Amino acid sequence: MMTHLTLIVPFSVPPGAGNDATDDVVSGALLRQLELPALGKLLTRAAPGLRETHDDLFLRTLPQERWLAGRAGLDTRRVPTAPFMRLADLRQRAADRQPDAAQAPPAADLRRQEDGDQGWACLQPVHIHAARDHLVLMHPDQLEIRADEAAALRAAIDDLLRESGIALDAPHPARWYVADDVFGELEATTPVRATGRNIDIWLQAGARARDWRRLQNEIQMTWHDHPVNQAREAEGRLTINSVWLHGGGKLSLVNRLADAVLTDDPFLAGLALAGDSLLDPQPARFEEIAKADGHVMAMLDTAAEAHIAQDWGLWLERMHALDAQWFTPVLAALADGRIMGVTLVLGGENHYAEFTVRRADLRKFWRGMGARGDWRALLSDLAMVA
Repeated sequence: MMTHLTLIVPFSVPPGAGNDATDDVVSGALLRQLELPALGKLLTRAAPGLRETHDDLFLRTLPQERWLAGRAGLDTRRVPTAPFMRLADLRQRAADRQPDAAQAPPAADLRRQEDGDQGWACLQPVHIHAARDHLVLMHPDQLEIRADEAAALRAAIDDLLRESGIALDAPHPARWYVADDVFGELEATTPVRATGRNIDIWLQAGARARDWRRLQNEIQMTWHDHPVNQAREAEGRLTINSVWLHGGGKLSLVNRLADAVLTDDPFLAGLALAGDSLLDPQPARFEEIAKADGHVMAMLDTAAEAHIAQDWGLWLERMHALDAQWFTPVLAALADGRIMGVTLVLGGENHYAEFTVRRADLRKFWRGMGARGDWRALLSDLAMVA
């Protein structure tokens, strides 16, 4: 039996005054179009839990990253995503090289290999688009970098990195890693946090930020007319024209998040491996895990990219699909006792909030009355929180 299910749903909250430079009219129109009967019932019957409140519109991390860091016992202000992402990428590379799962190294072996004082930062290939009067970072997942492309681009900057004394580790085509102290202590932004915005305010800051930007510029010039980018441009694909440094920190012991973690997110996957949780890919719908045992955690991020791109029609479609494929069957499983409790972690651009509901809570009909029963108001309140 599934004793508890935790669902992390990034960018599930419409934009509001709690988000930078967003018109409240957009939020109100979206809320009126949202039809989420199952999520609505879960929210109005739930007991509110941990809730993030702050008035900082320019935090460099994502709400779900801070929530996960807090649960894992890590720093929530400067979340060390990179070493855990690297752990997940190393495990995936080992699994790819050993199709027989029994021969792939266990996560504990990988963790022991990473013990010590070495910290890591993620050097991520990205596309930066030139708008009329500023530069905009595109979502890294849109690049879909192939292994052969990554290898060719790395080879092109080998001499440059060697001259700078930088050793590069690249266990994944889209995520490369360097020692986190190469440029000293940098304030760095998760690339998805800066996606779609003027990058000026999100650029890396610190005593040696100028050294970092010098290397970044040299890489950009090296890749400008590279055959890989010429081919991608001819195919109508985004070029890989820059790199983004972020997530620096050291691998450390973490609190176990759940018995099983289901995700394609590399940071959450790394936390699962570091905490000895069973790790599997994110399923498409609840029915695929309905018979799981123990505490299960899953990240449902299918609405995130539409929210970031402000494609509100697609965002509504994705949220409605989540209600049909996840929240409706979860509500049914909770009602008939196949799940003992559910925690929802909802987030927008700047804040997150927890809501936990147990089977007995579904019978507390009075929670669905009055202001407490307006789930749209709960989402609106979270968007406006400060």
